[in-house]
Amino acid sequence: MTKASTALPPGQIATTVLPRIGERDPEPFDAATWTLTVTGLVHEPLALTFEQWSALPHEYRSGTIHCVTRWSRPGTTFRGVPLAALLERARPQKGARFVRFASGRGHDTTLPLAVARSTVLLADGLSLTGDPPAPLPPEHGGPLRSVCFERYFYKSVKWLRRVELLAEDRLGTWERTAGYHNRGDPWREERYVTPGERRRMLRKTGATPELGSDDTSRALARLMAARDLSGHDLLGVDLAGADLAGFRLEATILRGANLRGADLRGADLRGANLCNADLREADLGRALIDDVDLDGADLRGADLRGTRGIPASLAAVILEGRLAGESEGDALPPCRAEGLDWRGVNAQGLLPTAAAFLASRGVLDAPCERES
Repeated sequence: MTKASTALPPGQIATTVLPRIGERDPEPFDAATWTLTVTGLVHEPLALTFEQWSALPHEYRSGTIHCVTRWSRPGTTFRGVPLAALLERARPQKGARFVRFASGRGHDTTLPLAVARSTVLLADGLSLTGDPPAPLPPEHGGPLRSVCFERYFYKSVKWLRRVELLAEDRLGTWERTAGYHNRGDPWREERYVTPGERRRMLRKTGATPELGSDDTSRALARLMAARDLSGHDLLGVDLAGADLAGFRLEATILRGANLRGADLRGADLRGANLCNADLREADLGRALIDDVDLDGADLRGADLRGTRGIPASLAAVILEGRLAGESEGDALPPCRAEGLDWRGVNAQGLLPTAAAFLASRGVLDAPCERES
């Protein structure tokens, strides 16, 4: 399908900033000892020093970054070396079908060889302004990262040190630990796998799934009856409209959960992970929200008045407006946040529109991140 250059995948919102999400602590870099290796099922393994890497022919590529936490940044330009150029030198073996990208800290992801060869740029420069790219900042993956505009950005690895060709697919860091979709096509809105798919994938790796988000399981029914879901992995659980008032939800993993219209009044959510959760029209009055991760959560129409505590993160949180693919009939009022004081919140990654909204309600002093 041909996509217009101005179009966004469903569920995304455009921004002019480049939020720092995911791994945020750069790997230490020393040009004298740094190497990039290309290994695995190749005829000619490579080990490039930083000087050798820098001498390779470079090119520019521009496109739109799509983050799984719902923001998209059009007009982003990277400078780098196409993966295809390195693969031409390394000469993949006949059995190679996947490419694994790994940082020096062990963060990794895998793409099919055909996709990686045709789309991936190994980038060491970045421009957000239209000027020629400058060296890639460490906070955005410098000195080197992989870039794949055709997938959600968790399929692009910061601080790249190793490219490995494999015969079989291998789940990456976010796919293993957070239930992110192994393909991650933003145009299909492949953010998370289903709970059942996640359990099957984890079993293939020898891991034992947690309770596992099965909203029909007797185990979950018992926990609901006890009003205590604390500490459980409930990735993608469907609790839309549920009565969760006063529930214990401390440290509960609710990534991608459907909590639309849920009654969470007085619930204890301290330390819960609500990344990408659907909280539209939910009532959180008097809920405890200290250290809650709200990255990418949709809070439009939600009532936050009277909540106690300060969230841990608000990166790309959605508080008002419409997302790509929504019609006027889908419009919801902004969230209710009057009377809150979040001036101590970690505002890294908070989109300018959300920062301005919270400032207008007196929740924050002023917008926290300038537009690029």
